[in-house]
Amino acid sequence: MDKCVLIKPNLSFKDDIQDFRKGYSVRPDERRKGYAKMMLADCLNICKLYGLEKVLITCIQGNEGSKGTILANGGIYESTIYCEPDDVYLERYWIHI
Repeated sequence: MDKCVLIKPNLSFKDDIQDFRKGYSVRPDERRKGYAKMMLADCLNICKLYGLEKVLITCIQGNEGSKGTILANGGIYESTIYCEPDDVYLERYWIHI
């Protein structure tokens, strides 16, 4: 059987174009091969098509894979905030596109 790579990009905009959600997941045995980096880059290209000049992206504190993906796409750390509904700390990064 041929090897299959599972990637799942997700980019959704809310009514206010400035507010969107992005997500990506890569099958565990295919991680650390640059797929998440490429998916985020594609999401940023879509944001650029919508006229955005920068986006705020967050990741859960301690999620080094997601943090690395954000940094690899030009993320600049802004702050860490507590997200009470989810009981997690989120690291916030700006990416200029």
